[in-house]
Amino acid sequence: MSAPNKEPIVTAPTHSPFHQRLMHALRSWRRRAAERRRAHVDARHLAGMSEHELRDLGIGRSEVAGLLDRHR
Repeated sequence: MSAPNKEPIVTAPTHSPFHQRLMHALRSWRRRAAERRRAHVDARHLAGMSEHELRDLGIGRSEVAGLLDRHR
């Protein structure tokens, strides 16, 4: 009788601290870039709204810039 074949145990590679820091930095950069794009789209949308639409939201045109800056 022959011994049963045992397959080797495969473990996931561990990442070096440098690699982990690099991945964290890239994810942070990607998140900030997405936030900037979203803020730019929001600013363009608010700038394109009429006075009536802005009043429906409870804000005036002069408040738009301050609201956008506060959320950055």
